[in-house]
This record gives sequence, C-alpha cells and structure tokens, in this order.
Amino acid sequence: MTDQQIDQSIATNELKLTAWGKFIHYGIVVFLFFIPTLSLFLFFKELFNGTSKDFIVGMLLFIIVPSFLGFLFYRLQRNRLKFKIVETTLTREELDKIINQVATELKWTIFSTNKRIVEAKTFPSFFSGSWGEQITILFDNKRVLVNSICDIDKQSSVVSMGRNKKNINRLIKEIENASR
Repeated sequence: MTDQQIDQSIATNELKLTAWGKFIHYGIVVFLFFIPTLSLFLFFKELFNGTSKDFIVGMLLFIIVPSFLGFLFYRLQRNRLKFKIVETTLTREELDKIINQVATELKWTIFSTNKRIVEAKTFPSFFSGSWGEQITILFDNKRVLVNSICDIDKQSSVVSMGRNKKNINRLIKEIENASR
C-alpha cells in the first residue's frame, strides 16, 4: 500500500484498494449487474431495429433478480473492507511479537512491513475451500486496525469459509489479552 492509501484507510477505517483490486474484490457484483445490463441492451437494440418482442415477465426477472443480488453482494463486499479497530497501549515491538505469533499459528506469510503497516497473505492448499486471504494491519497512535479479505491477487471470491473472520478475531484477541 502507498502512504496515501494508508492515510485514506486510517481516515475512513476502510481498506483502500487499487482500481484493479476493486475490480477483483467486486467481481461478483460486476458479473451480477452485467446480466441485467446485457438484457436491457438487447431489448433496446431490438426496439430500435424494429424487431422488438414483447417485454415479458422472464425478461423482467433477468433484470430484477440479478440487480437485487448485485446490490446485496455490493453491500457485503463493501462491509468486508471495513477495519476492526482495537485500542491498545502496547509498543510496536510488543505488537510485532504478537503478530508474528499469530502469523505462525495461522500460517500467514508476511510480505510487507514498515512502521505503519504489516501485510500478510495465506496460501492454503487446493482442497481447503479458499483461494487465500490478504491480511492488512495498520498502526495509528494507540489504535491497531485489522482487516482480512479474500486475496485480490487470486481469483475473485466471496467466500473464505470463515478464515477472514478467524484471522481478525484471533489477532484482536491476542492484542486484547496482552493489553490487560
């Protein structure tokens, strides 16, 4: 992540993605809205060519159902970009120790770290039910912001089989336990 993306993420408490990252993350939404868009395009094309058929109930279903599902998946994917925030008085060294412990336990591969961010990924086996997760941890004064989404460098996925929640909850639990 760039410094600007980190600043925006901290200001909004929402993970900022690149344009391509957004396309991958919202891939299911794009697909679901493509169906009604194509249906409407074909209907209007026939209408303007004078070969229009009656607008039938089936055509209406190809517009309403995918649009409704697209809206629901948009909300779901957008909510997944929100950070979980934990307040702590731990030092960065103490936090790094906890992060490394959780990373080892949950088989994260840390690929980027500096004073403001730690980024990690998982590389599960083919039969695990997940393409992998992308974990982002930001540090902002006495706050730690944690997010885990399906890895945007892999195929688009809306299901992590509970792994994203497990990543977030496990790290936050360890930080809270050490903060007591």
